[in-house]
Amino acid sequence: MNIKFLNKHVLAFMAVMLLGSVYSQSQVSGSVSDSDNMAGIPGVNVVIEGTSVGTVTDFDGNFVLNSNQAPPFNLVISYVGYSAQTVSVTSSGQDISVSLSAGQNLEEVVISAGRKEQKVLEAPASISVISARTIENSPNVTDPVRLLANIPGVQIQQQTANTLNVEMRAGSGVFGTSTFLVKDNRYMVTPSAGLFQSYQAGLSNLDLATVEVVRGPAGVLYGPGVTSGVVHFRTKSPIDYEGNSMSVWAGEMAAIGTEIRVAQANNDKTFGWKINAKVSMGDDFVYENEAAITAKTGMPFTTTVRQPAISNKMVDPVGSLSSRVLLNENDLDPDGDGNMMINDYSNMSFDAHLEWRPSDNSTYKVAGGLNNGRGAFFNSQGVGYTQGTTVWAQAQARIGGFYAQAFLDSNNGGKDTEPTFLYATGLRQVAKRQAIQLQLQYSFDMPWLFDSEWTAGWDYNNTYSDSAHTLYGRNEDSDDYIINGFYGQGTLHMAEKMDLVVAGRYDYVNFISTGEFAPSATLVYKASPKSTWRVGYRKTLTANSALGQYIDFPVAALAPGILDVWLVGQHSNHQFGDPASQMIELAGLGLSIPSTSAGGGLPLAIPYGAVASASLAGLYAAAPTLAPVLNPFFATYQGPSGGSGSLNPYNLFNGEAMPSSDDTYGARFGSVSNFELGWTGVIGDKLKLSADIYTYENKGFTYFQAIGQTFALVGSDIPNDLAAAVMADVTPYVTSAVTPGVTAAVTTAYQGIAALYGYPFSVVASGALAAAGVPSLANAIAATVTSTATPIIQGVGGAFQAGGQGFVGQLGPLFAALGTVESSAVPQGDGVTHIPAGYRTYGDATRSHWGGDVSMDYFVNSDVRLWANASWLSQNEWVPGEDDDDDLPYYSSLNAPTFKWRLGMDYTPPSGFNMAVSFMHDDKFYTDQGFFTGMVETKNLIDLNVGYKFSRNMRFDISAQNLGNTPYSAFPNMPLIKRRIIGKVTYNF
Repeated sequence: MNIKFLNKHVLAFMAVMLLGSVYSQSQVSGSVSDSDNMAGIPGVNVVIEGTSVGTVTDFDGNFVLNSNQAPPFNLVISYVGYSAQTVSVTSSGQDISVSLSAGQNLEEVVISAGRKEQKVLEAPASISVISARTIENSPNVTDPVRLLANIPGVQIQQQTANTLNVEMRAGSGVFGTSTFLVKDNRYMVTPSAGLFQSYQAGLSNLDLATVEVVRGPAGVLYGPGVTSGVVHFRTKSPIDYEGNSMSVWAGEMAAIGTEIRVAQANNDKTFGWKINAKVSMGDDFVYENEAAITAKTGMPFTTTVRQPAISNKMVDPVGSLSSRVLLNENDLDPDGDGNMMINDYSNMSFDAHLEWRPSDNSTYKVAGGLNNGRGAFFNSQGVGYTQGTTVWAQAQARIGGFYAQAFLDSNNGGKDTEPTFLYATGLRQVAKRQAIQLQLQYSFDMPWLFDSEWTAGWDYNNTYSDSAHTLYGRNEDSDDYIINGFYGQGTLHMAEKMDLVVAGRYDYVNFISTGEFAPSATLVYKASPKSTWRVGYRKTLTANSALGQYIDFPVAALAPGILDVWLVGQHSNHQFGDPASQMIELAGLGLSIPSTSAGGGLPLAIPYGAVASASLAGLYAAAPTLAPVLNPFFATYQGPSGGSGSLNPYNLFNGEAMPSSDDTYGARFGSVSNFELGWTGVIGDKLKLSADIYTYENKGFTYFQAIGQTFALVGSDIPNDLAAAVMADVTPYVTSAVTPGVTAAVTTAYQGIAALYGYPFSVVASGALAAAGVPSLANAIAATVTSTATPIIQGVGGAFQAGGQGFVGQLGPLFAALGTVESSAVPQGDGVTHIPAGYRTYGDATRSHWGGDVSMDYFVNSDVRLWANASWLSQNEWVPGEDDDDDLPYYSSLNAPTFKWRLGMDYTPPSGFNMAVSFMHDDKFYTDQGFFTGMVETKNLIDLNVGYKFSRNMRFDISAQNLGNTPYSAFPNMPLIKRRIIGKVTYNF
């Protein structure tokens, strides 16, 4: 893909950033303190009422606000845990002193719900905000993503110590997320895979101002796939949060790290810069016994990582068996414990920011940095490991109601010495990728239309990937992934206390033939300044990631060079042809049989053909005289008819019966529709309650699954069945072959008896002497033929029984997946059996559920906060055949508990002892995700942070995650997560 055409857009954007005028300014200064102890409060928001112009207090609670707005005006002074105050400013240079009392902050402002600033109580969505105060006192030292663990409606998957995934209301999965995570409007979910790699996010606790969490579908503003919610990590402005900070930590599992933030601004508060740097490393939670996991699940762990051989623009499974080794067993398992999963991590990030604020109505920001991280990732086919460096750049401009941004993310996908790979194949995936995003937005008013306020915008996302044919295979040269979206949102003030918020978005994706529109509408009733009701409808589109569209590679090598699972994205359709003519490709045999004959088992002619030569050679070596007797028969014998056992078709991913192999079709839009009723209210000044009830309707699923049938050979006894069949076929021949010689010999003997006793030959042959022990000639010939032929026949049977045992010894490990019906989309004619896997779209399938979130937040005083929340789902499984299956054609799961709750307490005085403790409970639930299928057991976990503030400039904390050391795993057959205790020193200078 050529991206040079973007230059003109970037140049135009930079030109826009240079626009703007510097206005004369008025200045207001002051201090904000706690009314109980008169200590200065850092981080307090000081904003001119009705605008977004403001600043925050420094470490001592002091502030200076410059504005081009001439007095008189009002300042709104607010901070979490305190009731807001409004103060009048009558002259420039005025000095203000404010004392805040404990209570809920009713003036809290967010931008994520509507892509513009609005109060939490007036937003058309369910929102939680994590404050800087909470972040500072959190036990989540190494990864700020874990801050989300105690937010209602959020599901954190702690897959390893270093690997986390985030999901919300739409359900969870081991790979990818439908939650949209952003940092200062820059996307952190990779468009190429829909994957959030927490260890490459570059997040720093020191630089976070707030974290905004918007629950529910938000694709009407943010684009396709945002079906769970939005998490926005908002960092500190260097103008508003000037100063220098540094943290150093160390603890269990060899955890060690440091982060630093340096921020400076000019005296006029119009220009600022900051840099952030972070290094974190330690031991990871991995499998303690991979052999046991493999025995239990079949999940393989390679001992060697190779650069895959490429042939015909795709991975060559046979050639890759001898391709260049990148990592050997010593690299994967340096401690020699026999476990190949890399058991340590090392992450690093650095970024720099410039901010220019020449006037109240204009702000310009330029930022860039790099994030380097390595860690495990999981998908339903096993475990992988990724290493890479992301280099990014971002520019933003806000001029009045106009907003523009551009950013570029470029990830090298790892190097030869630090490859990305799957443990199931041992083959490197080159994962180079680049994402470009442009956004233009304009906010304006329509006083004549219900005094309405509007925001309209356009965003453009272009993802470019270069996998060197290791991941996208035959699609490498045609893998463009481009989304153009046009969105708008308006707030109509229908009455004094009632707003109607309407929104809509039209998206066009380059690989889907037509675009589609998604609407939303929410009625917001402000019953009082402390109470708000919401009722609304939202629709969000869903579409493939680039990976789901273009992937073309072996995702698992069940028998390297013999049998693999070949994953093909929706760029290519799987076609199987007429079921009556479909063939089963038999692994390791180079043969195929009609799928209609699967019930007859493995044709015995196949093992016969494989072992006949060796079996007969062994027989003749033991009994050379048999060769002349048997050679004429076996020279033309093609093997026995009939079969052994039964070839049963099933779905490799879930083990369920699979009666047919059906064609797939290309990508199309799906959708999620949502109705929600919500209430948020403050009782008195200190207690805040919130409750939401919502519905979810998913329509048009695209489901990752095995596409072609896999056949298991069951109930077979090849050694005995083969021996019996060959013996049955050879018996008439051997009998016929020995009969002439036996007849002649017995007849001669009977003639000798007749001559010896003087009886006529006819009398002796008739059996007249039977009483004397001389049977009839016919009976004697028959008995002698049988006694002569039987050892020969049994020798043949024994030879082929041994041959059958050798056949089973070699091929038996493949009996569980002996064959498959290959599709047109997998490689053909390469001597390897490929089980087709991919993405099947069920355009009319609809899955529905409903749920609820409730939360409580209570400030006992300005230092002590109590909180609790709970989430509930009407159901989390859809099993075909059950009453509540929604007529789905396959099993489906949210992979989340039907009920969970959290509660905790924060104690955060301005100095001295600090503490934060939380308890989390998740009910057990069943999940079906390939290797990670089974029951997720009940979780009851405690996190704790205990700290001491020696001064404004220095504090020490000891944090414990999973304090009770209760081993658990995010999903079955994932590594166990245990306790981690870490000590941290933070110094402000």
